[in-house]
Amino acid sequence: MSYLSYPRINFYGRFFTDPSTVNNDPTHYEVENTVPSPWQNPNGLHRFQLKECTVVSTIGANGEVSDPLVNLPFVTTDKPSSAKIVDIDVYQQGVPTIYGMQLSIPISDGVSLTGLVDPAVLNQIWWLAVLATRSWQDSDYVMDSFGGDMNACGVFQTVIRVPQATWPADSVSPVLALLKSQTTLEDGNYLISMRFVVDGYRNVPEDMNYQTGRITGSLGPVIGTEPRYNPGARILAGRTQDKSNPWNWPMFNNCPFVIDQNRKLLILDLANGICRQNAGGAPVDLGTLTAWVTQEDGLEASLGNVDYSEFCYNLYSHIIELPLTDAQMAQALAGSISLKMSRTDIGPVEVFQEDITQTNIEVEVRPIRISGFPGTTTTTSVYVSKLQQPLVGKQLQVDVVSVHGNTPGATVPPSNPGNTPQADGAVEAAISPTDANGFATVTINVLSDPGSRTPQLDGQLYFINISDPDQLVSEPISQSAMISLLVWSAYTINENPTWPEIQEIFAGYAKLFPGMTEKINLIDYNSFQTFALNPPFGLFQAPPGPLGIDRGAIPFFMSREVTDPRYMPVTRDLSPERTMTVLHFIKNMQDSPITPPTS
Repeated sequence: MSYLSYPRINFYGRFFTDPSTVNNDPTHYEVENTVPSPWQNPNGLHRFQLKECTVVSTIGANGEVSDPLVNLPFVTTDKPSSAKIVDIDVYQQGVPTIYGMQLSIPISDGVSLTGLVDPAVLNQIWWLAVLATRSWQDSDYVMDSFGGDMNACGVFQTVIRVPQATWPADSVSPVLALLKSQTTLEDGNYLISMRFVVDGYRNVPEDMNYQTGRITGSLGPVIGTEPRYNPGARILAGRTQDKSNPWNWPMFNNCPFVIDQNRKLLILDLANGICRQNAGGAPVDLGTLTAWVTQEDGLEASLGNVDYSEFCYNLYSHIIELPLTDAQMAQALAGSISLKMSRTDIGPVEVFQEDITQTNIEVEVRPIRISGFPGTTTTTSVYVSKLQQPLVGKQLQVDVVSVHGNTPGATVPPSNPGNTPQADGAVEAAISPTDANGFATVTINVLSDPGSRTPQLDGQLYFINISDPDQLVSEPISQSAMISLLVWSAYTINENPTWPEIQEIFAGYAKLFPGMTEKINLIDYNSFQTFALNPPFGLFQAPPGPLGIDRGAIPFFMSREVTDPRYMPVTRDLSPERTMTVLHFIKNMQDSPITPPTS
């Protein structure tokens, strides 16, 4: 049950992020588009940081407990650099990933809970999380926010890895001592499950809270063979989002929940599920919200009232624990859970409903990048469950779709073409039956070079949709059940590239990431040469990089792991083969007398 188990550490505050926006439009990748429109933040550097975040509560086996952690700051360390948040592709801006985030709860001098976070991917994003002020129709609703970001909400789930040697002594915090005893120790690190929800992001430059939003989150143990990047829970589906509804009928999103049999609790996570009255504000007034269970015979029984208040959101990350009697728990384990409001003037009263016939499919790593040479393979795992139990021996099906503007799930206007001429049939995927723990393996194989969409938009984006062949496939498919795959074109490494080839490789970055160009102009030879040769000594005591290169800022940053926050280019959409071509150019430059280019 990961963060839905105990002990649970809740935090609340704000976040800062400044992704560049000039690369959000596919037409900007056309070579002839030399002066693309900037949108609101063209010079963004893709940083992600916590701001004014605090531990607000701690939860034990029997509910809230006092602990020295409460009221302590919860911070990003910005070491060795600030974390970076990046989209996988312009056609898929719904799975941004946070790389290289280090988090810390400083406790006292020399004592802290500090760990490195696995890449965190946005999930279950919805754009209707704020009550409309005109209507829900697109022509009205998007006018509420510059770009719509203020109206969006989504969830990240990941793992924090805390070195065993640095975990605070048991005497420091009873909650941390309990967490250490409950969680997994792996490769010398204690693992912490982390779920956080972000909303109310202010992306209007004139806003005093520009580039910040609200964040609430929870930490808990990583338990056994449960999924790490998904809740592995049961799902409450929000009331159907119908944009023809009156403006004052709130929208709802999906919410995970679990039945804790040991503690006899129904545990609901509503943080990403209820429409807000305003951006980053309180939930819409639903009157009294009550949990119900529907049994096989159709009879309903109340499980109690649900605290969905803003206070609960701020203090407990909108995770609600309802005690169950033995009889209620027996009903809840097999029956369908729903939530009903007392208000009758804002649409149907059943605002959340579980479909217990549906198979719950959760891909662990959903954005994937691979080279486009035939024979290239990669894998990811999928957790499959029903009624909170892993399904064993379950055979799912996969569908590979090349993405264009009209593809369900694409995040660009439908007029954009997307596909390369040879996109179809370039990739295949297969999925194994689930194992004893409910995990299946998706194997992806490149059959042919997918090519490039433009000279500045390398490769092809695919959606790999996973579904249960025994059930009707919903449209659009759940975000949790979709892999976003970027297959770069098959680019042969050139060991003796010319400067014009290097300029062509970096032309798109110089145009679409001006924040980097202000620091290093990668298509200006003098600027490139300066940072390719200097500093003339090893950086940060790092060992020599590829090809034995041991100096120069550009090769140092380009040879970091993709999970390193210092990795260059920040946008992480340069193929390994193009990267190696650039490094060969730098190696040749370092080994040769300095001469200016002939052109």
